[in-house]
Amino acid sequence: MNGTSLPTIGITMGDAAGIGPEIIIKSLGHADLYDRCRPLVVGDADRLREAGRIINSKLEVNAIDNPSDAKFRFGIADCIDLKLIPIGLPWGRLSSICGDAAYQYVARAVELAKTRQIDAICTAPLNKEALHAGGHIFPGHTEMLAHLTGTPEVSMMLSAPKLKVIHVTAHIGLIDAIAKIGTGKADERSLLVACKRQNSLQRNLLRLSQALAPEPPGRDRRNRFAREEDAPRGPGRLNPDSEVRESCSCSSSCSCSICWDPASKQGPNLPALLRSISVTVR
Repeated sequence: MNGTSLPTIGITMGDAAGIGPEIIIKSLGHADLYDRCRPLVVGDADRLREAGRIINSKLEVNAIDNPSDAKFRFGIADCIDLKLIPIGLPWGRLSSICGDAAYQYVARAVELAKTRQIDAICTAPLNKEALHAGGHIFPGHTEMLAHLTGTPEVSMMLSAPKLKVIHVTAHIGLIDAIAKIGTGKADERSLLVACKRQNSLQRNLLRLSQALAPEPPGRDRRNRFAREEDAPRGPGRLNPDSEVRESCSCSSSCSCSICWDPASKQGPNLPALLRSISVTVR
């Protein structure tokens, strides 16, 4: 975090021939945004200025090289200026220049995040065909971020206050998605990841509920967290059929109720996984 209580958010400009620059300029035109964060665009300052002229924005674009030079003040769009887009490049047309630039924006933002000069990254839309034409063969932002951060295993998660969703497939057509489901690797991998995340959350909630619950008669307070199997059961709680043990590696050699399917005598037990993931956290 920076010296203030507000997070610095790096906003990558996306495809410079698309809607990214316009979305960013319009978003930075809301004064209340600066009450919640310190926005910092990573892109091309001249392209932002051109988008501003098109939509009659009064924002001033402040071209800078480092986050420390940003003003973070309403009325000024601070932009780490990579100077990759030629003046007069057409809007709304596929461009390998824009595809490469979109990648470079994300790469610079990741660099800033890894060195803790920004606190988070927000990405404007990119054009995947342009991205590929620019020499960067990634299905989308998720895989690109994984590559740039050296993360071997990733899943895209959509998050809402009461719902978390991990995709089994992403960035493919409906027919291809249907064909891919049930082939083994794609659905098993995503379901295992989702199950582990869900159960990790459930365990933490159980520990919290135990810590806040009245002391049962005869229970030694010092061992409050010692026996997880003593945790209360019921709706929204873990039960033996949906629990992934801390020691579980979710491999074919594991015999827990998630990894071992008693019917086929092989793993994983997809019905048990689905039951675990569908548990509602209350």
